[in-house]
Amino acid sequence: MVSSTLLALFLIAAPAHAKKPAPPPPAPVAAPAAPAAAPIDPAFEKDIRQLLAATGAAAMGEQVMDQMIGSMKPMAPQLPETFWTELRVEVTGDSLIELVVPIYAKHLNPEDVKALLAFYESPAGKKLIAVQPAITAESMEVGQAWGQAVAMKVVAKMQAQ
Repeated sequence: MVSSTLLALFLIAAPAHAKKPAPPPPAPVAAPAAPAAAPIDPAFEKDIRQLLAATGAAAMGEQVMDQMIGSMKPMAPQLPETFWTELRVEVTGDSLIELVVPIYAKHLNPEDVKALLAFYESPAGKKLIAVQPAITAESMEVGQAWGQAVAMKVVAKMQAQ
C-alpha cells in the first residue's frame, strides 16, 4: 500500500524532471488530495492514526521511498542529483499518513481498527512491527530481481519471434 503510493508519486514526478534543459523552478505543488469522503469521526481518526503510528507506517513509507530512489536512479540517469534530494525532502512519512488516513477509514470500521491495535500491542504484533522493515527490504530486493528476470524472459521470447 505505502510502496504503491510512493511509486505513483515517483512516476508522476520523474517525467516532469527528465526534460533537458532545466525548466524554471516550478511553483510549489501540493500533495495529492486525499480521496473525497465523509468526515471521519474524530475518535475513529485518532485510532487510525494510533494504528499507523503503532505499525511504523511513516517510517516504513520513508524506507520504501529510499529503496525506490536507489532502484530508480540508475534507470533515470538524466535526472540531476538535486531531483532525488528534493524528492526525498518532499516525500515524508507524515505527508503519507495524511493521505492514507481516509483510505483506512473507508476500508475499515472502528472495531477493525481497535482489533488491529490490540494485535499490534500484543507480543506477536510487536514482533511483526520489529521485523517488518527487514521483511519489506528483502521482499523488495527479491521482487526487483524477479521483475528483472521476468522482463528479460519476455524480451528474449519477443526477440525469438
